[in-house]
Amino acid sequence: MDTQPAPRVGYREVLAVREFRGLLVSDGLSTLGDQVARIAVALLVLERSGSAFAASATYACSYLTWLVGGPLLSALPDRYPRRRVMVACDLLRGLLVACLAVPGLPLWVVFAVLIAVGLLAPPAEAARSALLADVLDGEPYVVANALSNAVGQAGQVGGFVLGGALVGLVGVEGALLADAASFALSALILLAYVHEHVVTRVAGPTASMLVEAGAGAMLVWGSPRLRSLLAWGLLSAASVIAAEGLAVAITQEQSGGPLAAGVLTAAVPAGFLLGSWLLLRVAAERRERLFPWLVALSCLPLMATPLVDSLTGITLLWVLAGCGNALQLVANSSFVQAVPAHLRGRAFGVAVTLLMVLQGVVLLAAGALAETTDARLPIALVAVVCLALVPVLSRLSQGFGILRRGSGG
Repeated sequence: MDTQPAPRVGYREVLAVREFRGLLVSDGLSTLGDQVARIAVALLVLERSGSAFAASATYACSYLTWLVGGPLLSALPDRYPRRRVMVACDLLRGLLVACLAVPGLPLWVVFAVLIAVGLLAPPAEAARSALLADVLDGEPYVVANALSNAVGQAGQVGGFVLGGALVGLVGVEGALLADAASFALSALILLAYVHEHVVTRVAGPTASMLVEAGAGAMLVWGSPRLRSLLAWGLLSAASVIAAEGLAVAITQEQSGGPLAAGVLTAAVPAGFLLGSWLLLRVAAERRERLFPWLVALSCLPLMATPLVDSLTGITLLWVLAGCGNALQLVANSSFVQAVPAHLRGRAFGVAVTLLMVLQGVVLLAAGALAETTDARLPIALVAVVCLALVPVLSRLSQGFGILRRGSGG
């Protein structure tokens, strides 16, 4: 049988889809707002408490809320219209962030609001992921997902810079109000550009949230392919997260300034953007076969980090490591497309919950070790562990299609 390779799809083709443009801009605004809020609230808490631990705890909220919100609330997009879920989450987050701008709030109220904001992230992200797969399919979806990831990475880097600049210009309260406005604008864009997509649902609204969360976990656990894609994504994420978390500490050890810290923190996301661009030029049916090599590409430069004293050299190593992290692009796209449309929200919630928890654990472990040793050493140790797991995961994956010749991405 004569099979022709799928035609190559570029950014121009997916950007021509009006709904995708709306989702992309909305996602960019939400991501930017998240990062502005993080740095503004951290500065607010640090100013009021004088405690660096309390300031760092504001970041921990974004991870810990996924423990509850991920498995349970990510089922909402499978119960209710997905655009409606996204709009409601954006409006509620905007309102809550605006409340943080009220002067003199007790710190316990600040943390309570942060937890509420964090709980709205899982259903919003699950709805966005599921809706993107409703709008586009196949290779256009993969390209669109790559572009969304690129915007997300750029939003993370730019959000921290913008947040710091806004605090300097208009104060913490002004930065928080600007963040609240970004969520409101995101909701308006969704209403203007994105349509509701009717998805046939097996479980109606009468099913309990706990039952639907369990169904998502059973779906992922019961599918060898989903388990494998998730495992590769988790391994790739774990290999680089310590570098991002310890960038500031390493910069301080190397006597670098704030600008150097920002550049080093942005190295892995920058590498991800470059790696995504290159990976999309590989034939779709060959991308999953590159998973072991991409993890190795992330781990080997990070293992060399303790041997390099120059911040410039470390930055270049981390950009290379970030290129390997582009594995996330293929794993995420293949995972979402392998899940039935009516179950995508809850399956996404399971995957992202595991991802967030794993990243939090690795960050805590690496940070604790960095307290007693060179901050570069934990990064190398994490990379060694991840690289050692590659042969094991490769053997498991070959049993159900991934890494085999001709498996699709």
